[in-house]
Amino acid sequence: MIKELNQRVDQLEKEREEIIELIDKFSGLNQKILKLKYVEGLTLESIADEIGYSYQYIKNKHAEIMRIIRFNKKNKDV
Repeated sequence: MIKELNQRVDQLEKEREEIIELIDKFSGLNQKILKLKYVEGLTLESIADEIGYSYQYIKNKHAEIMRIIRFNKKNKDV
């Protein structure tokens, strides 16, 4: 049981490092949105409030970033 938990912790730490590495590939507003969402754990609504943009703008920007990530991941796997 402890061994499995330790393996899970190691896996989550590795995933977190990969996420941070991915976020660092972005800059400006895109990077800020990703950091606040995936490192700080904020909602898109909270991010919009914190950085002074409308919720809809942040929602659209996040969707655009996710499309870029999926596109790059898909093409990297080929």
